[in-house]
Amino acid sequence: MRTLRAALAVSLLAVAYVLAAFALVGRQVAPRRRPRAPKDPGGLVLTEQDQPGLWAEVRQLAAAVGTRAPDEIRLVPDANAAVSEETSLLGLRTGTRRMFLGVPLLQGLSRNQLHAVLAHELGHHSTTQTRLGALIHRSRLAIAEVAAGLSNPLTKRPFRTYARLFFSLTGPIAHAHEIDADRLSAEVAGPRTAAIALRTLPALDAAWRIYLEQYVEAGTHYGLRPTRFFDNFTNLMSDPERLEELAMISAAPPEAKTSAYDSHPPLSERIERLEAMAPVDEADKSGNAASILRYPSQNFLALEDKTFAGSGLTPAPMAEIVTVAGARAAAVNAEALLNAMQENQVLPATVRGALDLIAAGNLDALLDLVEVETTPEEAGEAKRKVIARLLGAAIAHELVGEDKARYELSWAGPWRLVDIAGQEVDPEELAYEALGSPGYAAALRAWVHQLDATVAPEADPEPPSPTQPDGYIGALAPISGDGFRTLLVTDAGLMLLKPSGSDRLATGLASVTSGSPGRKLIQRALDRSPAELAATANAAYVPWDQIRALHLKQSSSGRRSADITTAAGQGWSLRWTDAAEAEGHIWPAVDHYLGRRFTVD
Repeated sequence: MRTLRAALAVSLLAVAYVLAAFALVGRQVAPRRRPRAPKDPGGLVLTEQDQPGLWAEVRQLAAAVGTRAPDEIRLVPDANAAVSEETSLLGLRTGTRRMFLGVPLLQGLSRNQLHAVLAHELGHHSTTQTRLGALIHRSRLAIAEVAAGLSNPLTKRPFRTYARLFFSLTGPIAHAHEIDADRLSAEVAGPRTAAIALRTLPALDAAWRIYLEQYVEAGTHYGLRPTRFFDNFTNLMSDPERLEELAMISAAPPEAKTSAYDSHPPLSERIERLEAMAPVDEADKSGNAASILRYPSQNFLALEDKTFAGSGLTPAPMAEIVTVAGARAAAVNAEALLNAMQENQVLPATVRGALDLIAAGNLDALLDLVEVETTPEEAGEAKRKVIARLLGAAIAHELVGEDKARYELSWAGPWRLVDIAGQEVDPEELAYEALGSPGYAAALRAWVHQLDATVAPEADPEPPSPTQPDGYIGALAPISGDGFRTLLVTDAGLMLLKPSGSDRLATGLASVTSGSPGRKLIQRALDRSPAELAATANAAYVPWDQIRALHLKQSSSGRRSADITTAAGQGWSLRWTDAAEAEGHIWPAVDHYLGRRFTVD
């Protein structure tokens, strides 16, 4: 039966070429249009020169599943991984193969789990079982793309009719091909690891959507976009409340809505099949998936810059964005309530006026401002919730405007309102309780107006501790100036290192053995964590916000120098030659973090 179905599928594919040719003829007789420029696949290209380890692992994965390695690997800002191929003749002829790596996956999966995901994606192009499976997979994608792009009724209707027939006939073959891809994934990474990866992917996708919709979009409305774009996502996933949410999703992953063109079996079925194969003692000690990259912080930073290039958005810390967005959201809702009160002669149209009405038992005057589409039995509760939301926002707006409260970043939030003592308050919940109790409304009114807007300063407040570095972005050595020999660029600031006795010995031996002293200095520095290194006596660490200026000089004689001035007035003048070793693209990173404080001759 499967052989007969395969033969019919190949026959239908031949028919598709006739229909595709017909579509091309239709395009020829249609009015000519300007040729479209090649579409940018998006993302950040990761070259083999910059990422030799990544390319070596991907080639091993491709060999393990029986297919060729991709021609390009691109880092993308999506909670997804994929392997796509430029095809012609509806998938019969193959072209450039691209692998897309989503940063959220690198942040949220283990290295072995990432291998499982990539092995599945590469498995779509494998011919270990049958060449027909890979051909059908490519053809289904190509036919779906053609069908979606047709607009001429003469070609659109017959081709889409054909597409439905082709997808119906090839569905079981594609279904079996997906199962084969899961099997290859299990062979590469282990069935338990592959199953955990399948459970984790929906949770990462949900977390990424929360981050974009509740945090990033909150800033774009006001012309802002977050700095440390991908680090923020890690912070969200580390929040205890978010961790609990994500664990619940992983424990019972929801079935995604699929199109008629999707060939994946139900997710629960795939997980159950893999878990049935898994040995009890299988353990994953591979570490975070981001370690597959050389200098992941540098690549995330470069992708962040490319993602927002040309957006016109001003970069700002996430904490600043949510302060603005929270206050503005409260102002909009407050305006909606007070304007409705004014238009309907519910006076005075103020927060105090609304609370006075509730305290006097005239709640209906507020509820009548709201129209809801629900049953009469549910209308009262629905109206109460709407008024509670608007009145809570009006209270918050008044408190913020009088400096009695402020909005703060909350990764469980996106924001929370805190009073002058730093205690979290929920005006919406307070308003909801007040709507059900006139006495509570009077107490709430008193509380709102008795908050003291002044706070006595603490005696001798301690200065905030500097942000500790977590990852390296680049390095330069040897340099000279004030005894320093190595410049390190981290995700949180610059670090200058003086060599220890063992460093001098190692670099001396490197010179004798025709090695590179600069390379040796960099290797010895990178063998230790940034936070550990910053705490040593030989290190001078300066956070980005404490750097007043960095001036880079480039001369034609082969000598380079950089003058660094800190906010405290301290300064260093560093020098090096073209013979110095450099790791990573350090100056674009410095430019990203310092902006106008970074100048070049």
